Amino acid sequence: MKNYKRLRLFTVLFTIFLSFSSWSQSISGNMNSGNIASLGYGNVDIYKGKEKVASVLTDHLGNFNVKLDTGYYRVEFKYEGHDKLVKNIRVTGDEKDDFALAKKDGYVAPRYDLPKTESIESYSYSKEERMMFGDAMEEVAETKSIRKSPPRISKPSITSLDVPKSEDYKSIEGSSRSGSLTAGEINDFAKWEMWNDIAENELSVYKQKWDLSFSERYTVQLKNADGYPIVDALVQLLDENKAVSYESRTDNTGKAELWGKLGINDIWSNTASAIVSYKGETHTIRRLTTFQNGVNSLTINAECGASDVVDIAFVVDATGSMGDEINYLKDELNHVIFKSKNDHPELTFNFGNVFYRDHTDEYVTRRHDFTDVLSSSIDFINQQSAAGGGDYEEAVELAMNEAIDSLKWSENARTRIMFLVLDAPPHNNPQIRQELKVIARKAASKGIRIVPLAASGIQKDTEYLMRCFALGSNGTYAFLTNHSGIGGSHIEPSTDEYKVELLNDLMVRIIDTYSFVEDCEEETTIEEEENPFASDTLISIEWNIWPNPTQGDLNIKIGADINEMFVTDITGKIMNRFTDLKKNRVLKTNIAQYARGIYLVTFIHEDKKYTKKVVLQ
Repeated sequence: MKNYKRLRLFTVLFTIFLSFSSWSQSISGNMNSGNIASLGYGNVDIYKGKEKVASVLTDHLGNFNVKLDTGYYRVEFKYEGHDKLVKNIRVTGDEKDDFALAKKDGYVAPRYDLPKTESIESYSYSKEERMMFGDAMEEVAETKSIRKSPPRISKPSITSLDVPKSEDYKSIEGSSRSGSLTAGEINDFAKWEMWNDIAENELSVYKQKWDLSFSERYTVQLKNADGYPIVDALVQLLDENKAVSYESRTDNTGKAELWGKLGINDIWSNTASAIVSYKGETHTIRRLTTFQNGVNSLTINAECGASDVVDIAFVVDATGSMGDEINYLKDELNHVIFKSKNDHPELTFNFGNVFYRDHTDEYVTRRHDFTDVLSSSIDFINQQSAAGGGDYEEAVELAMNEAIDSLKWSENARTRIMFLVLDAPPHNNPQIRQELKVIARKAASKGIRIVPLAASGIQKDTEYLMRCFALGSNGTYAFLTNHSGIGGSHIEPSTDEYKVELLNDLMVRIIDTYSFVEDCEEETTIEEEENPFASDTLISIEWNIWPNPTQGDLNIKIGADINEMFVTDITGKIMNRFTDLKKNRVLKTNIAQYARGIYLVTFIHEDKKYTKKVVLQ
């Protein structure tokens, strides 16, 4: 018996050892062009049989390392202008080698830059800016060189927190500028009541200016019988006459955002329904309720799982007024491509680009279509420069149309993101104002989340317009800040508070948030993280949530009187709101109608923000 027990113990320990050691193997090495030049940001795709098990990029020196199980693999190396290299590798330990790719015969690298011509970077002021800046314009007129951005105006700063320290601005992945720019984000879905108040008061004049106001909001939540989110399903909003008024696609949490009104004079009745289309089948929600009355949930018979494809497009203003920041931005975009791809080797990333100027410039738009050979996308970005412009407004609507209509977005994807980087609005006339509504509808119908990134020079009219685009397409609004000291002055956004981050970290975080899908096989675990808004000088209060994980029932007890508390999903969208919570009184609620995933319970007490994660299983 004793020997039997020893044998069982040895077997268990040996099994554990094999399990641990099997994942300690790796393939690593250097991708180069015949040991002459390293091939930075090259693709390394690893297959086991027909299944792609990992996909990463080499770093700027051509190096890579991938942890793998013991076994046989086919490894494909791809780089712009080189023949694909395929290697069959048996992994029994840490396999390391150099991988040389042959240049394609007769290959000439594409040139995307403009002919070398003398150009003056210029900035022309709108009538609104001239009224705002007054005498400063006379000083500019007396000089031969025109400023590239409006004069700095001292304004009180809205509370911003967690400013990165100077030592955080170090070179990342060999880039001389990456990790320099600072930015913030406002997710108006997470501050829904505040946005409505701001839009009706502080920014109301711009609602009239653009004839744009997303209202009559309907949120549809789709899940399967096991509670997992249904991703990338088409949801159409029908008006009282059963005509399609708006359509959207469910995001990575299974939710679609629909809007009854876009223009300030639109007419809408609350008699609305919806049609859901997913994998050849249709379903009807006969009576929709507006968001203020709740989320419309529907369970359909479908298997768990989402596409592993992520499409990301960068649409960038390349006019002269962007000259103070565009070189930094190019390095940031390169880092975002590298970091996002290597953080998720199980996903297939496609990157595309549209750079644009204005109607009278050397070019209006310049496009580089989606590709998973990311060295090609990075090469395109690196060749761009800032020039032209001449007036305040630019051809924004043409660039957005180019990106939405001409880039080859994936038919099936877990997320599609369009980062719109700009420092000026589109031209404003009746035709363009109508076109902006069409653009918002097209983006939503294709499931393209618009994430504006406002650079120096942005004024309040553009902020309002960009936040509308973010809402209409289920996106979020981001903006550069003055904390980096780079470029012209950046206005403070209309909000209560925001967190200052390094731009590349913020963009990678947004991509991560929009790409996360609850795993069908693994149990989700909770990793509590330090609250970024907490202050060590304030006394914390005790509070608890149970059961956690939960199958729906939720009990919340807080050791203080709380005016307002929210339940949000992982993207920050408010799912439920509770008011007038009493000290140590248990609040009982149920979240079973939502899809499986991670949710956040949040409230503010004495200027301190409290957040806990809840897992719905």
